[in-house]
This record gives sequence, structure tokens and C-alpha cells, in this order.
Amino acid sequence: MDILGIQRVPHMARRNYIVEMQHMFLWGIFAGMFEGSVSSIVAAKTFNAGPWLITIVVATPMFSNLMGLVWGTLATGRRKLPLFMVLATACVAMIGSIALTPDIRIGGWIFAGQILLARVMLSGCMTVRASLWKHNYPAVQRGRIIARLQTVRFSLAIATVTCVSLLFDLSPAVYIYTYPVAGLIGGAAVLAVRRLRVRGEPAELKAIARQADRGASSSRLLAPLSAMISVLRNDPTFARYCLAMMLLGIANMMIIPVMTIIITRQLSMNYYHSCNLMEVLPRVLMMGSLIPWANLFDRVGVVRFRVLNACVWTSATVTGGIGAWIIATWGIDSVAPFAVAVTFVALSRIGEGLGRGGGAIAWNLGHLHFAEPAKAEVYMGTHVFLTGLRGMAAPFLGTYLYIHHGLAAFVVALILAIGSVWVFVNLARREGSPQRPNRSIDV
Repeated sequence: MDILGIQRVPHMARRNYIVEMQHMFLWGIFAGMFEGSVSSIVAAKTFNAGPWLITIVVATPMFSNLMGLVWGTLATGRRKLPLFMVLATACVAMIGSIALTPDIRIGGWIFAGQILLARVMLSGCMTVRASLWKHNYPAVQRGRIIARLQTVRFSLAIATVTCVSLLFDLSPAVYIYTYPVAGLIGGAAVLAVRRLRVRGEPAELKAIARQADRGASSSRLLAPLSAMISVLRNDPTFARYCLAMMLLGIANMMIIPVMTIIITRQLSMNYYHSCNLMEVLPRVLMMGSLIPWANLFDRVGVVRFRVLNACVWTSATVTGGIGAWIIATWGIDSVAPFAVAVTFVALSRIGEGLGRGGGAIAWNLGHLHFAEPAKAEVYMGTHVFLTGLRGMAAPFLGTYLYIHHGLAAFVVALILAIGSVWVFVNLARREGSPQRPNRSIDV
């Protein structure tokens, strides 16, 4: 019984797939300790963080994505696997160091800094990993292959979140034990991936070296920014795609800290229920929807895929807004309004989970639809940098609007989400054919 789908992977890619599958088993446990909304819940419950510190912790993945442009430029023309292992090791070390964070007032800010640095390294891992996938898996099956890898990773992450939330309910100070253990598991995951082979990389590195203009050694600091501007100027279709992603991303990021505040503060849920509602429920649905999303992605291409994906994510904003309205209008002092409010909050998290499932496929692979092989890292870096740019403001905008204007946070997010759907629909009409040829390297 081929549960992991090994027999469905092309023979020449099978060894790398098995190595990555072993890596993902361990990496999923490690990443489950700090990815998604877990860190914001730990900040709120263990370090007694207020709304703004919660928002900062929520925003750390977005802040870290600002480095995406640097990682993309750094990875271009360099061997990918050694770079991935260095970045992953640094991420593991930072998560393990959380055990030393003092359980005092300033501890929450130190914790936020540690999560931020870990996320910066992780953003580099994601950028380089996308390049590894480009080399090692054929474009026509890439979505389904990555979906199976991500399913394993997210399954282990879900189990980790559930178990650890129970430990935190027993004692908030358990973090001094859980994070070092996560670091050890992460270290084992890094060792597991060292056996990976990068197909076609030597030829690509030689081609990039030949194309490099050795006389153009102007400001290395500005090189990543120049590369991004060049990509957006010379590929208007990709630029419009990035605009649509900007609108959708801002809408989603505005609501994430608001939902954390609602669940942990207004509904006063404990670690276990907060983690299950805020993170486990969306992750289960994300994992369960990966294969259907991947099949759709491989069949229709990224632009048409994003139309439906954006609509699903927009539904999360609508239902979350209804839940917030019930809390503001009826309160939660009696059973009926509390149950109705929790139902709509749960529906919002369901929409978030289904949206994440599609996002897990398209976020890692969408740029390959537009990029030439030698520029794949720069396209990914541009995409990740713009994700970080919107993350600089969106979570804080959402928190500010919710604290001072209540439901206006959801109204603004809904308008932006509808705008993103409109841009994606127009892009899909412009493309005409069901799928634009993918210019990345096939196996």
C-alpha cells in the first residue's frame, strides 16, 4: 500500500522524494512548535502579552519575509542545499534558545525577538526549498508531489500543537523543556536532508556564471532591490499578480491578530481550546484540502487557481466579522450568544484553513508560472519580500481598527479581499488559455 505516493513519483525523482519525506516527518514536529498562530497564543497566555505584543508576534512571519528578496538574490548562482542547511540550523538554534527566556515582563519581548529571528531564517529556507523543488520535480506533477510532502509536514505539526497545548495548560513554564526538545528534533531534520541531490544545478550554475556581468559590481546592498524592480517592470503580468496577492494578503493579515485577540481575550479560552480553534482546526482542513487543491493547481494553472482560493479566504473574513458582531452586540454572558459567536469564529477558521491549503501550494509554486529558470529565485524573493512588506502594516492596521473602531477592521479587510478577486479574475481572462506554459526546469 503506497500511502506516501512513492510509486507515483517519476523514477528519477524518487530518491529525492524519499529523502525529503524523511526530512518532513521531523521538520513538521519542529515547525509545529512556532509556526502559524501557536507563538501568538504562547505570548498571550505564558508571557501575558497585550494586544500590541500579540500583534507583533503574529506579524513576525510577515516581517521575516522582507528578507525574501535578499535570500532570493543570495541563492542565485549558489549551491542550494548547503545554503538551506545553514539557514535551517540557525532557525533550529534560535528556537532552542527560547528555553533561556525569563518568565518576566520583558520576557514576552525577548520571546518575540527570538521568534522573529527564527522566522527570518525560516523564510530563507522556504525560498531555497522552492528552488530545490524546481530542480528535483517535474512541473506537470510538482503540485501533487509538494502536496504530499506538505501533508506529512502539517500532519506532524497538528499532532505537535495538540500535545504541546495540553502540556502548557498543565504549566505555562513548560516552555523551558518543550523548545529545547523541538530544537533537537529540528537538528535531526537538518541532518536528514543532507543526502538530497539537486538535479541540473551544476549546469545552471555554469550558465548563470557565464551570463553574469563581471563589470557590474555596483552597490551590492541595492542589488536585490534592483532585481525586484527589474522583474516587476519587465513582467507586467507578474506585477499584476503581485498586486492581487498584496490586496488578498493585507486582508488576511489584518484579521489574524484580531482573531487571536477574540479567542484568547474576549472568549477567554485556555491553551488547548485556543490552539485547537486558532491553529489545529485550520491546519487539519489545510492538510485535508492539499491534494484537491494540488489537482486543481496542476489542471488550471496558478491564476485561475487563485480566483477560487481568494474567494475561499474572503469567506473567512465574512464569517469572522459576523462572529465579532455577535460578541459586540449580544455579549457572551449567556450560553446562546456564546455558542453562536464560537460557531461563526469556527467557520472563519474553517475558511482560513481551506484558504491555507490552496495557499500552501500556490505560495511556494505560483512564481514558477512566470519565472524563467535562471530567475526563479529572484521571482520567489520578490514574492516573499512583498509578502513581508504588507506584513509590516497589515496586522497593526487590523489591531488598531478593531481596538478603536470595532467591526471596521472586517469591513476594510472585506473590501481589499474583493479587490483581489477582481484582479485575479481579470488576469485569468487575459491569459485566455487554461494554463500558461511553465518555464521552470523539468525533470
